[in-house]
Amino acid sequence: MLRSLTLIRGIHISSTNWSSTKAQLLKLRKKTGYPFDSCKKALQLNDNSLEKSEAWLKEEAQRLGWAKANKLANRATAQGVIAFAIDSQKEVATMVEVNCETDFVARNKCFHSVVEVVTSSCLDFAKQQKALENSFSKVNLKSGDLMELSGAEGKSLADHVAVTIGNLGENVTLRRATCLNTRDTGLNIMGLTHPANPTGSQFLSGKYGSLLIYRKQLDSEKINQRSMESSHDEILRQMCQHVIGMNPKSVGVLSIQEPIKSQEVVPAKTFNENDDSSLDNIDEKQSESEFEEDGMLEQAFLLDPSITVGQVATDYGIDILDFVRYECGET
Repeated sequence: MLRSLTLIRGIHISSTNWSSTKAQLLKLRKKTGYPFDSCKKALQLNDNSLEKSEAWLKEEAQRLGWAKANKLANRATAQGVIAFAIDSQKEVATMVEVNCETDFVARNKCFHSVVEVVTSSCLDFAKQQKALENSFSKVNLKSGDLMELSGAEGKSLADHVAVTIGNLGENVTLRRATCLNTRDTGLNIMGLTHPANPTGSQFLSGKYGSLLIYRKQLDSEKINQRSMESSHDEILRQMCQHVIGMNPKSVGVLSIQEPIKSQEVVPAKTFNENDDSSLDNIDEKQSESEFEEDGMLEQAFLLDPSITVGQVATDYGIDILDFVRYECGET
């Protein structure tokens, strides 16, 4: 009888311990996202301590990630995304290019997570820069510069990339970034990616991206009645779309010209950043013959080729100071 009671008590204690361990395992798995086998091993090595197990998993992921990163370092990374972020005052912005091997991984949540870390770190870096007197700060960062920046949890972006490589099993590289700061200059920044970001992230990403530095004119007499037809933000997004689609080489010189004459009058298009047709279906011959100018202000406006970008800027009281254009994988 006594032996039976002891056996039952042992089974009850063992069942209770397993329930407790299982609960810890589920918590650790949900919090970290690592495989069950790894979480189970972490708990066994750290006396079921969640905090110690989580730290052990991160260290292990970092170690394995760097080993994988070194192994895959020579693989080409022709795919990826362009991402940007702008602060709430539209005075500080960054644009980054993060590359991977395949388009499949470029749509992966794990890859998007590291893109967000990189973009956030670059935006923090941009905030630390000081705008030049009567101008703005523009800093271009190369791959080596990016890898040294500090990211989440105090780790370098190189460490974050290594962990991502370990998780994805595919090479990931930080190619470049541009950081802008216009604080205390009266200038602002607008940005756009194409196609539009479908993930709902606060950082917008796509295969193309553009940032536009501009100033709004305060003299209302200089602003044409057309400015009442659309908001400034809408027309600025359209100008960013123009930069992506027409790829100007410089801002150019503002000059008021007669509307461009063409054989066919193209009506003004409604802007839709999800619509590929406005960017992808431009006739190459028409582009070469009618849009020969490299300066943005002299080019025919992408969404209404009957007028120039300079005329649009004048009508809406916008001074364009500079722009940044990225295309994923461009040479």
